[in-house]
Amino acid sequence: MSVLRTAIMRYFTLAELKKGLSLRVAYLMLHQADLLLTKYAISSGFEELNPVIRGSFDTPAQLLLLKLIIPLIIACIVPTKLLLPALLLLLAIICWNLKELVLLLI
Repeated sequence: MSVLRTAIMRYFTLAELKKGLSLRVAYLMLHQADLLLTKYAISSGFEELNPVIRGSFDTPAQLLLLKLIIPLIIACIVPTKLLLPALLLLLAIICWNLKELVLLLI
């Protein structure tokens, strides 16, 4: 039991969290960028295709939970090397959203 506790305490040290701080902040910022693009698209008359997010635009508390609290928990818990694929996927989603917005608004 003490081995598990030592491993957990080592993982949550300040040095370990600082090691991938730039990737963690980028992960959170990309979530916020996705939220802003989605809000802009909805205000422009487009429809959100994701049913989970579509329902969360009704209440700000759900939106805050889905786009800020949960990504913050994920950024703190997930090791940096596993956060990188999620970061790249979010970046691809944002690029796709930008492309669709530009094509549909032209």
